[in-house]
Amino acid sequence: MNRYEKISSLVWLMASIAIIGGSSVYSFGAWSHPGPGFLPLWCGIIMAALSLIVLIQSFYKEKGQPLEKKEGSFFTPRWLKLVAVLIILFAYAFLLEIFGFILITFVFMVFVLKVVEPRKWSIALVEAGSATIVSYALFELWLKVLLPKGFWPTLF
Repeated sequence: MNRYEKISSLVWLMASIAIIGGSSVYSFGAWSHPGPGFLPLWCGIIMAALSLIVLIQSFYKEKGQPLEKKEGSFFTPRWLKLVAVLIILFAYAFLLEIFGFILITFVFMVFVLKVVEPRKWSIALVEAGSATIVSYALFELWLKVLLPKGFWPTLF
């Protein structure tokens, strides 16, 4: 496992260096008026820092650590949950325009909180409602992003 961590962190480090180099083609602007190269530059810097942290940690890990226990079948409950989330994400993207942001986000969050990370119904409904309200307030009200309304009347 240690070897794979070193290889993957080096690959991510090279990718981040390429992103930093590619962002240098564009102007960076300033903190108050960022240019087109600003976001790629900082994403590359953060990626480089994180990959360096993983690389350094991989040298200091104990060599005698046991690997995770592998299960016999590919279709373990963990993989089935991953497939379920991918299916619901594609459905979310497809149904977003039809049903609107509020309804489809709430349904998606309930699905994730009940199927992927099982919780009580009361907790799942409260958390899904809270996440939907907060994300709606953040994007629609604060950032003024026009979110799809779907077939909902213009209540909001």
